[in-house]
Amino acid sequence: MKLTKSRTDDNCHQCKKDIKKGSHYLKKTISIGSPNKETHDGEHFVSHGFRVAVKICQACLLQKLVDDALKLGE
Repeated sequence: MKLTKSRTDDNCHQCKKDIKKGSHYLKKTISIGSPNKETHDGEHFVSHGFRVAVKICQACLLQKLVDDALKLGE
């Protein structure tokens, strides 16, 4: 996982806390719907989903890593 340095102030997608300019965050892409599915109705192409890039703060990333480590230890 590579962290990115923030150029602007933003909010964490998970905890909604501020990510200050200059601090590091994880950039993650989430899917809404089924972005790979497209249908054709005779006249138009219909996309059934899309992807969105979100920012996750270091505290949420650290919590996720700890939770994953505890699951492996069980």
